[in-house]
Amino acid sequence: MSMHIPGTKPLASKWVVWTLAALFYFYEYLLRISPSVMVPELMEAFSANAGIIGLLTAFYLYAYSPMQLPVGVMMDRFGVRKLLTFASVICGLGALFFGVTGEIWVACLGRLMMGFGSAFAFVGMVFICSHWFPKKKQALVIGLANSIGMLGAVFGGGPLSMAIHAFEYRPVMIILGIVGIVLGFAIFFAVRREPTHFLSSGENRHIFKYLKMVIVNPYTWLNGCVALLFYMVTTAMGGLWGVPFLQSAYGWSTQTAGFAVSMLFVGWMVGGPLTGLLSDYLQRKQAIISSCMLLTFFLTLGLIYVQMHPVVVYITLFFIGLFSSAELLCFTYAIEVNSYKAKGTSIAFTNCLIALAGSIVQPAIGFILVRTWQGELLHGAPIYSLQSYHEALIILPIMLLIGLFLSFFLRERAGARNL
Repeated sequence: MSMHIPGTKPLASKWVVWTLAALFYFYEYLLRISPSVMVPELMEAFSANAGIIGLLTAFYLYAYSPMQLPVGVMMDRFGVRKLLTFASVICGLGALFFGVTGEIWVACLGRLMMGFGSAFAFVGMVFICSHWFPKKKQALVIGLANSIGMLGAVFGGGPLSMAIHAFEYRPVMIILGIVGIVLGFAIFFAVRREPTHFLSSGENRHIFKYLKMVIVNPYTWLNGCVALLFYMVTTAMGGLWGVPFLQSAYGWSTQTAGFAVSMLFVGWMVGGPLTGLLSDYLQRKQAIISSCMLLTFFLTLGLIYVQMHPVVVYITLFFIGLFSSAELLCFTYAIEVNSYKAKGTSIAFTNCLIALAGSIVQPAIGFILVRTWQGELLHGAPIYSLQSYHEALIILPIMLLIGLFLSFFLRERAGARNL
């Protein structure tokens, strides 16, 4: 049964709307990490080195990160039907541009468009879960939708690499572009009625008051820095450099390396609910975050610098994802250290900082690879040695150590009332 808002016609089937929102989140995540399984093809197509490819990939995050703050306000003001339709179509057009172009600047524009549209996915999914479902079911449906989103990241690894191997990356991206446009129209026609109790223009003024409250709170920045440093391993290895690193270290095919990197996101799918349950039971978010960062540090060191049996590589990536999922507790912490009325703004601001991590670390690793390149080429594309990856990826354990140090300054329920 659909929910009924007094004074309106019945809403569209909540499960249809939820499914479309979850599929858009799945689609967004697949687009986000898709370049990780096409690095050699992109280098060859655009005659580009690792630094340029890192920059190309980061254009997604250059739009995604700053859009987190206005998206929340826009969702409250206008609802999901028009915004998610527009966002999905923009993602689809961006994927089309990326697939058909031979110009690097058009490919960058395509990634920018994908990032812009994708910025609506997570917020839209949470909005639908909170408006179409009763409170007692909201945690469940948000958790399920988040797992579906992570499944998109899994499919963006091994399965997508198989499709690219069979059809090449351009046709695959064109198909993904068409899927995004079709999904946008599906959202438009499915969400015929939705809650109308959106913010008025007068209420919008309070949003900026809450934003100021969040920004001037030092605990917001401390927590956000811990979160972004924690997430760097996921965005660097899962988003771009994990596949080519494993190919260099083990001589694997793109498909084998892609399936291995997918295990990182499988770990996130399993670890997210587990760390949440553990936090609820122990009421010790800071201790869990610090412990998981320490474990992620040792596992990341092992992954980068120790030659392992292939099965051990898969297991290591799974546990890196599982322990990295403790980063989700930073969102709960962001709510606790700010006014309850500013919870949406605090979450959006934290997510903005986290997205910023990828826009920094992906091109940074690429430019270090360029500086250590030994001149090897394959089909006109640069080939980077394992030694180059060792030098470039040292950024990740260093960032984890800095984040671990900062995490010890987090305090349980050190809310805004204490500032």
